[in-house]
Amino acid sequence: MQQRTVDTRAAIKAAGTELFATRGYRATGVRDIAELAGCNQALVSYHFGGKGELYDEILSDAVEEAQRLAREADLATAEYPERELVRILAQALASKDHLAPMILREQMDPDRLLNVETAATLGSFMALTISVLDALPLDTEARGWDPQIVHLSVVGPLIHFAVATRMREAVGPNIGRPWSTPSLEQFTETLADMLSRALRGKEPGRT
Repeated sequence: MQQRTVDTRAAIKAAGTELFATRGYRATGVRDIAELAGCNQALVSYHFGGKGELYDEILSDAVEEAQRLAREADLATAEYPERELVRILAQALASKDHLAPMILREQMDPDRLLNVETAATLGSFMALTISVLDALPLDTEARGWDPQIVHLSVVGPLIHFAVATRMREAVGPNIGRPWSTPSLEQFTETLADMLSRALRGKEPGRT
């Protein structure tokens, strides 16, 4: 793929992610995306097929990043795979600017979130959580838990943390209180601890 094509696709994805996050899927048009990306409107359809396909590819990129990180971390053989899962999902959601706000905004639009294509993409994302539950000791009660609930108990806090941090940075100077904000790494490790205790019924050793 020529560099110009790669750059154009990247610009369109970045523009789409930002606009989906700030305006929402329904309020964002192909023309808006092209204008922000600095390209011809026809190129959005040429490279992605349309707005819906662009949205789904943005999500797919996050899934592919999570899968890559899982392979690097050797998730299947980790001593505490649930802890690695939280770290992986945190990194994947942080891999693109505006990604977490985009997902949070669309969670408020069930018609968009639950279409067939997006559901399939999110199902691939959840496959990592299923693999972690399957790796738990056989006598662990959590092996029988609904993986969708477990997955959302991780992704939900990570998304809300990212959005809350943006809000905190935006209004911080006007609050007038000496509030501190944990780093993504600190929040991730706390969430990893909580998930491990919940799944195993006890606090595991730290990795």
